[in-house]
Amino acid sequence: MSENSRMARYHSDEEPEPQQAPQTTETYQRRPALARWVAFLILLLTVSVGLKLTVFNANYTAGVVSRSSVGEKVINHVNDDLQNLGVSGAPVTSSLMQPYLAMGVAKLYGETIDAPVDTTDLSAAISTQAQTMGVTATAGMTTAIAKQAKKRAQAAFSTSAMSQAAIQVQRAKKINFAVLLGSILLLIVTFFYAFSVHHVFASLGSGMTVGGLLTGLVGIGGYFFLPYVVTSTSKTAANLLTTIGRSGLGVIIFAGVAEIVIGLVVMLGHRTFRKE
Repeated sequence: MSENSRMARYHSDEEPEPQQAPQTTETYQRRPALARWVAFLILLLTVSVGLKLTVFNANYTAGVVSRSSVGEKVINHVNDDLQNLGVSGAPVTSSLMQPYLAMGVAKLYGETIDAPVDTTDLSAAISTQAQTMGVTATAGMTTAIAKQAKKRAQAAFSTSAMSQAAIQVQRAKKINFAVLLGSILLLIVTFFYAFSVHHVFASLGSGMTVGGLLTGLVGIGGYFFLPYVVTSTSKTAANLLTTIGRSGLGVIIFAGVAEIVIGLVVMLGHRTFRKE
């Protein structure tokens, strides 16, 4: 047997080395357009929700009005009515007048609040002040002051200037509701699309960060330019609307800062888990 045949038989008995399958590395695909779209929707949603919960909320607005010049004027009139009944010292405060001012503020939104106001705190404040003066506060006195408070609060928002301002407020409220509804529907559709391409948290993190930044910028810009946007025949009405709007924009700015922080946390978590 030749040397070549023995070598061939020797090598034929060896097991062939297994071929290694080519490694397929799945690269992460960034979608900046989707993140920008999410940021825009976050901006619309935050602004519209913030305005709905603040500027277009009668109870919140009543709290702002009670600390404004309009609210102070109404409170002073109510305390004057109480002084005419024999109790001085201005026991009626802004917190006690807030439920009654909410009835007047509702006129700005074309709404009516018919629910009776709890007069327990008002009665206690009047009774305490009356005792210090040696006067007896009757239940009829509290009822009379409560009626006067409601009447004066509604009268403050029944002027011609406030009626014109109410038209602008109600129009803005309808626009805000349409933007809110549209942004919610678009966010739902965008979520399902991001879920289908496995890009939920990546888009959410960067979208909330950029959206929060845009929200803060829009809020700051609106805060300073709002006096030039609000138009009214009365300086009192214009100042009141500016005060209410700036209060709501302050909340929106805070929400934007919170969204930036949450977005950065989501981005950090997504990057950490993606590397692992």
